[in-house]
Amino acid sequence: MGADITRRGFMAAAAAFAAARGNAADGAAAAESAAANGGIRVRFLGSGAAGWKPELAKNPHMRRQSSVLLENKVLIDFTKCSFDMMPQGVRPEALFQTHSHGDHYNPKAAVMSGVKRMYVQETWASAARREVAAAAEELSLPAPEVIALPFAKPVEECGLRIMGVPANHSTSRVTDGVLERTSLYLVEKGPSRLLYATDTGGIMGDAARMIGIDTHVRAENFKRFEDSAPYVNEPKAITAFIMEATNGDIDDDFRVFVHSSVQTVARIAEMMKRTGRFTPPPGQHAYITHLAIKYRGWPSEKIDAELPPSLRSAYDGLELVLG
Repeated sequence: MGADITRRGFMAAAAAFAAARGNAADGAAAAESAAANGGIRVRFLGSGAAGWKPELAKNPHMRRQSSVLLENKVLIDFTKCSFDMMPQGVRPEALFQTHSHGDHYNPKAAVMSGVKRMYVQETWASAARREVAAAAEELSLPAPEVIALPFAKPVEECGLRIMGVPANHSTSRVTDGVLERTSLYLVEKGPSRLLYATDTGGIMGDAARMIGIDTHVRAENFKRFEDSAPYVNEPKAITAFIMEATNGDIDDDFRVFVHSSVQTVARIAEMMKRTGRFTPPPGQHAYITHLAIKYRGWPSEKIDAELPPSLRSAYDGLELVLG
């Protein structure tokens, strides 16, 4: 099910992207199929990294800090620069935080968004509760409930099943003597399984097991928690893939310890396709986001011309339906 749908020109833009790869008719048909078959609707409120300033909005290709809106109801990450990309009249119900770096997490923005629930990894939940409560008091607005989310414990939100798994990233935050763990998210809706992976240097082995895309261990050998909640899903492919490419086309940058390059994303996506771990519908691509360094300020069309055929670049306001 499903394939790319864009609102920038909607079907015309989808056809234009496909035509650039020599397959306009198939691209349009895939987009129609995605809308009809109930994939996961994703809107990029921001597709860049740190360093955003309001004056940068004069350049339409200067990306805001990374944030996505799912099904017009659920946010993953949210900062003040995300508001003007929110569709008119949309009031999200829940916010999932990947980590506490300022280009992903802003307590005042979380309160102002009007969400009722905010999920953060359990290692920093108590600090987030204090910060969100303080922001709400300062703004004289209701505070969302801040919910501690352990890894590999799915929650149901607005028709989506969402599970946090470990990212290969780090912050300096220590809460109650515990170092913060950062998160990627697996989002499921029916047979659609979207992996949203930012910020991270590659995909960690324990995250792959939890998602169900472990590369070598049989399911019957996976360790399980004592309370019978599975440490992993049974082996099961993802159908949609969004991953950060902070390092651009630079593969030997020191940020490789905590961020990914285009080459990293392409290798992961192509390996998962080859081994049956990533099974996108025909015409659907993997997407890169959290763009910085070389690609800061570039239009997506220019970036896409440099990417491997399996990848596309996100841009602020891009809306997709991913199967």
